[in-house]
Amino acid sequence: MRVTGMNHAVQEIDHQGWAMGCFEPEAGPERPFDVLFLHGMAAGSWVWTPEWLDRFGQQGYRGWTMTLPGREAGGTIGSDPDAFERAMAKALQTGDLGVAADALAAILPGAPLFDGPDLDDYTDALAEALAAVGRPTVVVSHSLGGAVAQNLLRRGMRPAGTVLVCSAPPYGLWRASMEMALTNLPLWKAMFDFSLFGVAAADLSVLRANLFPNGIEDRLFGKLMSRFTDESLAATSRTPGFPPFAPLPGPRSDMLVIGASQDRFVPPLDVHLTGYYYGTRPQIIEGAGHMPMFEPDFAAQTAGTILDWLGRYGARV
Repeated sequence: MRVTGMNHAVQEIDHQGWAMGCFEPEAGPERPFDVLFLHGMAAGSWVWTPEWLDRFGQQGYRGWTMTLPGREAGGTIGSDPDAFERAMAKALQTGDLGVAADALAAILPGAPLFDGPDLDDYTDALAEALAAVGRPTVVVSHSLGGAVAQNLLRRGMRPAGTVLVCSAPPYGLWRASMEMALTNLPLWKAMFDFSLFGVAAADLSVLRANLFPNGIEDRLFGKLMSRFTDESLAATSRTPGFPPFAPLPGPRSDMLVIGASQDRFVPPLDVHLTGYYYGTRPQIIEGAGHMPMFEPDFAAQTAGTILDWLGRYGARV
């Protein structure tokens, strides 16, 4: 774990390849819990923009961001131009043919299915992060991060609360994937290429149009695409819902479910079904896409929905 301060210096600790950062509240009343933000597929803590996090700091919340563990072998040759050179350097350094073969195999497309961290590894990291915080904490999770948060609940661990933002539904993404294949085949293919070969192999124009249906500046889109990494196929292979990663269905007063009306990855139907599954009324952000934190017209609305719920929920606990 690498702990880094956002508004002040914090001790740094190395621990199994995941990272955690803290920001202190800037204003507002004392709150009964902290808030931890968990990213989705192939991303990192950078998906939570400074403007997004500032909204919570201004309301008195001490917050945390974390980046889930990645592959020890790094990126594959499909997304990392230096992967082959890195593998050859390791082979020459050791002089061991077995090590050389392993290094070359690790950079081939599809290798993350076999040696990447899986959903349980991600959940272990989340559990460690919550333990490191040391006080009640609400987990705000996006997309694949929602599967991690639900897997934590399946284990019987209960953070102070759970917020699912455009999250993988509790029964998995099989229904959304089938809908995508039938109604948006270019996106389905782009996601297949992205998952197997990395972002460099995907059709970026398709990803752009579907991740950001309301548009995005060229410079910002290029910056975001450069920061996406190879996602562990060992983790995403479980997101269809087999084996299950969610707890049993039932009412949960400690959960908020948020979706977006223009989300092409987790459609509103799945958001409503997630709400029914957990016995809570979902909130749909009209007009927003899958990554509302990067949409100026909807970031404030999405964060405001979470803050409103946190205020009401905090008054009850």
